[in-house]
Amino acid sequence: MKSTYPMHTNDLPQRWSRRRFLGGSAVAIALPFLESLVPRSAAAQVAAPRRLLFLWMPNGIYMQKFRPATTGPDWTMSPILAPLEPLRPDFNVITGLENTPAIPDGVGDHAAGTCAFITCAHANKSQTAIKLGMSADQLAVEKIGKTKLPSLQIGIDGGGSAGDCDSGYSCAYARNISWSSPTTPIAKLTDPATIFNQLFMGLDTTASMADIAKRQAYSKSVLDSVLDDANGLMPKLGHTDTMKMQEYLDGIRELERRVATTSPAVCAPGTKPATPTSYPMKFQIMNDLIVMAFQCDVTRIVTFMLGNAVSNQTHPFLMANGSPITRGHHDISHHGNVQASLDMLFEIDRWQMTQLAYLMDKMKKVQDGPDSNLLYNSTIFVSSDVSDGNRHNHDDMPVIVAGHGGGALSPGKHIAYPAATHEKLSNLLLTVIGTVGATGPVGDSTAPLTGI
Repeated sequence: MKSTYPMHTNDLPQRWSRRRFLGGSAVAIALPFLESLVPRSAAAQVAAPRRLLFLWMPNGIYMQKFRPATTGPDWTMSPILAPLEPLRPDFNVITGLENTPAIPDGVGDHAAGTCAFITCAHANKSQTAIKLGMSADQLAVEKIGKTKLPSLQIGIDGGGSAGDCDSGYSCAYARNISWSSPTTPIAKLTDPATIFNQLFMGLDTTASMADIAKRQAYSKSVLDSVLDDANGLMPKLGHTDTMKMQEYLDGIRELERRVATTSPAVCAPGTKPATPTSYPMKFQIMNDLIVMAFQCDVTRIVTFMLGNAVSNQTHPFLMANGSPITRGHHDISHHGNVQASLDMLFEIDRWQMTQLAYLMDKMKKVQDGPDSNLLYNSTIFVSSDVSDGNRHNHDDMPVIVAGHGGGALSPGKHIAYPAATHEKLSNLLLTVIGTVGATGPVGDSTAPLTGI
């Protein structure tokens, strides 16, 4: 393949664009930040883009083990949050926020809470006449969604939007957190191979689909299509950037290999079906795809659902009181204050924090602009549909805001809002999207929160 290194236009044409690609129309692999490619005259002007990740966890959390006992910068690490200890300077824990619009009409807290996760809007209870509000991620798209994929919606579990998924609430409410309008949910991708192909699909969509089919049939890597370009670029790089580039390409190849061995979508005709993906493996691959999507600058906005509303995912790979956790998550979340159920819930919640720590650590290790990293330039919003799965309450929501927002945030604290203030979750979302220059309103928001 002829070496072309196509250059994309960015927001500031006079400044150097980091959006360079290896390959052509069929396969395009965006380059990570490489100092060797920045003209000396532009080095001081290079600013890494800011990103947003909205991570939704099902069924609430064990708040007594999640909520830190103290507040401020010297807060006491709680048992569930303990896996995040090495990343303490990189996130805030926020408690006491209310998401009042998530309260359902009658029963249906999980669906109503899921769709209100980043819309903070009250869902019209219906299976057909859905009406909600625009989500925070899509408000941000209007500001920074100028990448190949304006936003990326992914999740662990699939399913359509038709039907009743929670006490009369449409499945659209239970299976989507991203909404481009009050009546338009944006469906998520749940197959790792499909997501991988989206990231490396070239500028010519038709050619790219044909290339994907050809690669699968011959068990070839996307890197085979850009090998000449990569070999032509290496001599132009300094020693550090050469090693970084090689690590980056090796990372793509390893991720592609893992996707190919776990996803049936990449099986060529006549080949042995792939091994079904385990939940822990799929979770980790999804985290890796998020990092790759940001590192490649294919998108700057991602939503990730760890399941659907009323998720009854099992966790037999975890142990509680000496036995594997084989009961479903939703069932366990209705703990009734029974200690055995609380013990299982604790192990599930703590494991989810371990996965968040993995994601944050991986982002922190990716250089992103001069003297910066991917986690520093990102904002990660983490919460759930309800607070306590047993009570189905929408006050005192469990919230983590990770990353530094490119310097717009000051992480490292536990911030607790008193119940008497009735502080809105939607106001925090104004702060979150404000890190990329976007504005609201988000649902019932009134003003951004300060000191986050």
